[in-house]
Amino acid sequence: MKEHTLMRGAILVFWTLFWGLSVVDKIIPDVQHLWVGKDFFALFVKFFASLGLKDPLFPTVALAGVSGLEAVNFTMYGVALWAFWRGRNAQAEVWFFRGIFTSMGLFSLFSIADQVFGDRFQLLEHGLFWVILLCSWILFKFFSAESERVVDLGSTRRAVVLGLALTLAATWSIRDFSATTFDVGSQPAQGEEVVEGVWKFDFPFLADKLTWERTVNAFTAAHPELEVTYIYTGPSELNTKKKTHLLLYVFTEPRQDH
Repeated sequence: MKEHTLMRGAILVFWTLFWGLSVVDKIIPDVQHLWVGKDFFALFVKFFASLGLKDPLFPTVALAGVSGLEAVNFTMYGVALWAFWRGRNAQAEVWFFRGIFTSMGLFSLFSIADQVFGDRFQLLEHGLFWVILLCSWILFKFFSAESERVVDLGSTRRAVVLGLALTLAATWSIRDFSATTFDVGSQPAQGEEVVEGVWKFDFPFLADKLTWERTVNAFTAAHPELEVTYIYTGPSELNTKKKTHLLLYVFTEPRQDH
């Protein structure tokens, strides 16, 4: 297989999937079954509220506009990938350039918004994507369709076999870990009284708000003589989607009617 075919195809597939999944993320917000999306509407509401614009019309229009531009981007990359698949290299290059140019414009718009809303972390991220888009176009042109260099895939068989063996080993390890982890993650955590009236709950890996509710309900059912007066969770960093651990402290005192 020719070198330019592999590299151009990889670049087109990446950006098509990138924008396609970005559009899906707008259609399926927040956490769903087999999908952990991002609630962009809530994010846009927070951004505009920071400017004193609390009318929901502003984030609605902004998010709809961004979603529309991303859908256009996805369409351009999809057309380029289809043309490339059909062997129409000139047409694929034209549509890929249109997608790259539109994407750079969109990330420029994002960067301006980051400056207005004061989000410096997102500004760095969007600036990096702008540079990556430019590099993608340069590489796409570098691997021109006229190149006759051929990549000999036969010499990589040992690497492929080794990669498959490592993949199988990793799959077995992950499967074994998940078999003993996922069920535990949904069960109520067991509490330990660390000082008088204060109970500590060490939550298992992947525990979520449902586990939190089950734990509190199970505790109150098991200790009817106690009244929960205060509940404290670990630092805020542990309460995000990236959490791998959570501590819960329940403060109690004896009920007066017991």
